[in-house]
Amino acid sequence: MKKIMLIIPVIAAVATFFVMNLFNLGPVKQSEAATDTVTLTTTVLQYLTFSVTTGGTVAFGNLTPGTPIAAPATGTVASVTSNSANGYTIGLSDGVAAANSSMLHTDTTTRVTDYAGTIASPTTWTGTGVGATLYAADSNKNTTTWGAGTTYDDVLNKYAGIPQNATTAHTVTGFHASADTSTWGFKIDVPNAQKTGAYSGTVTFTATAVLS
Repeated sequence: MKKIMLIIPVIAAVATFFVMNLFNLGPVKQSEAATDTVTLTTTVLQYLTFSVTTGGTVAFGNLTPGTPIAAPATGTVASVTSNSANGYTIGLSDGVAAANSSMLHTDTTTRVTDYAGTIASPTTWTGTGVGATLYAADSNKNTTTWGAGTTYDDVLNKYAGIPQNATTAHTVTGFHASADTSTWGFKIDVPNAQKTGAYSGTVTFTATAVLS
């Protein structure tokens, strides 16, 4: 019985010594860190959407020669959304050569002429023909070119005949994060000799992002 009592303390002492030395690992060392970088690059491509949101149909109604009619009262609103850093342009065209407008008689031969003013040199209304004007814009309305008018029928509006091929009529500079609009009006008059009857035609608006 005494031998057993002597052996147990010895075993306990050995076990304690072993456990203490097992976990005596010394100071904890920090792991060394290494860094490097990754370079990210991209080029955002051009994006542009365009629509005529109001005034897609311009109804002049009954026209008495010598009494010009301006329309539409709501204006024709052209809306451009683009991520272009350098802005955009809007061009007008009617696809019809010479001095004729797009407004064609139902006889498929007779046309109303273009207004004599040009996009390069619009004029306040005088004479006859079909003309367009820019009377309002969110950005960069050129009042020297298009006059100081602010409504569709303002006497200060300047008008231009619509050319056959797309010709820049409005230039917007800089980046615009949201939709940018311009508001256009049209005017018509004809000489007394204009053939009676119904006329119709289309005008094309072309929005183009400025790349540089």
